[in-house]
Amino acid sequence: MVDRATGGPSEAALSEIQGEAELALRFKIHDVSRFEWSVAVPLPQARPRAYEIQVELEVPTGAAARQNPWDQLQTFTRLDGPRPLAMSDEPTIERIRRDAVGLAQMLSRARDGFVRHCRSARTTPDILGDPGPSYLTIWLDAALRAVQEGRDRLTKGEANEAALIARERVLVDEFMSVRLLDMLCDARREVHEIPESAGSGLDASGSLLAQVDAALKAEFAHRAAAGYLRTDISVASAPEHLERYVARAAQLKKHFEEVLFLERESYQLDLRVSQGIAVLATLAGGSAAFVLQLLFIERRFAFHQLEEPGASLLSGGLALLAVAAGVIYAMRERIKEFGRTWVVRKVYRFHAQRVSRARVPAHRLATRDVIVRAREWCDQGVRTQPDALNPEAGASLQTTLVRYRHRGRILPQPALATSGVSSVRHIFRYEFTPLFSRLTDETKEIPVLKEGEISFAQAPRRYRVPVRIRLSSGGEMHDQRMELVLDKGGLRRIEPVETEGANQETQFTVPAGR
Repeated sequence: MVDRATGGPSEAALSEIQGEAELALRFKIHDVSRFEWSVAVPLPQARPRAYEIQVELEVPTGAAARQNPWDQLQTFTRLDGPRPLAMSDEPTIERIRRDAVGLAQMLSRARDGFVRHCRSARTTPDILGDPGPSYLTIWLDAALRAVQEGRDRLTKGEANEAALIARERVLVDEFMSVRLLDMLCDARREVHEIPESAGSGLDASGSLLAQVDAALKAEFAHRAAAGYLRTDISVASAPEHLERYVARAAQLKKHFEEVLFLERESYQLDLRVSQGIAVLATLAGGSAAFVLQLLFIERRFAFHQLEEPGASLLSGGLALLAVAAGVIYAMRERIKEFGRTWVVRKVYRFHAQRVSRARVPAHRLATRDVIVRAREWCDQGVRTQPDALNPEAGASLQTTLVRYRHRGRILPQPALATSGVSSVRHIFRYEFTPLFSRLTDETKEIPVLKEGEISFAQAPRRYRVPVRIRLSSGGEMHDQRMELVLDKGGLRRIEPVETEGANQETQFTVPAGR
């Protein structure tokens, strides 16, 4: 939560919106099946900066998918911290797009801060006290003012400006319109949930809701005047129109956010090693069988030449030799698998499963320098732990533990630092789809007693997946525990778990309506 003691609430809200104190860890439910966490590591000034990310997820063993955990993990790397251009800078398409992304990030931080304080008002109505309504209004005012100023600067160009830049400014305006509508809709939804007892005169029908509605109506009017896709009530009954709006919003997001993503180069080291081992093991098994066959032929030839009385013993030895050759040739696959497993385990222990590098794209830096080098591990195993109901009795439970480890170095890049980049952010998404099909039904019918009458109610069947994420960088440790609440229908919410003795400067985001 924002510190209100320094600089007043207005300055605190504006400081967080502008991203002056970037959060190291962020978490959110990306969609119904994917959990996303992101880690920001500061860009070093002179020397490479080492860091390490460790993630653990505990899933029910009976529902865990028996497959390679790498198949469920997605990884992206991007630059963070774009700063607005100075008025004297000559505008380019690249710089306009970077500034547009910066404004979108400001809106996201404004949305997260506003929602966080609204939820605090719901859970603990006295937390805001008498200044509650004005403080939430300050959040909204700061967000609208900051975005409007940046939007005006980015969308208004010179009369003799190039056609490509003029077109990009129009796209910036439409992009910011979509993001502003998203932020205001989330704010309106949260205001409706605030109880009347929270703060002094703060209720869903008060001035705060009116302010949000006024901002929404103003944006609707702006979209109509600009000729953008409409979302008012006259077209709400046409699903294909709303479908086009959603597709357009996704297209705009990809167009602008692409400017910050780095080019990742990854390869599975264990696959490369295992392929080589497979060739060597097959060659060894085949060679052994071939040598034995040659020896068999040689002795058989000698047997026919000598025709001695002990030929029967020699014939038995040749038969045994032939059987041994056949067994070795038949077991060549087992020999190959044993050699591959042994070597791969050594590779896991002393090197990595996957090696990754991230380069600066050519449109950002012509030399395409490597900025991140990393080694990664991801495995899945069964762990036994005491039963929480009665651990002293010796009962135990088995859970499947998915572990991911990322050790990397970020190299200094003065050109990026000069352009306003402050950190490199790794984004991870873990796919839970294989888990859902193995879970039981979403609801269970249970008997309830109401006013002396017995009836039945549908109780939701929810599962909890403990998650722990740790980041160590520059002598600092960020450690966060949480629980993912899910059912057969998908991910529902994130519940934080308090961690003692660790830096918990983190942020949770849950999609609206979940």
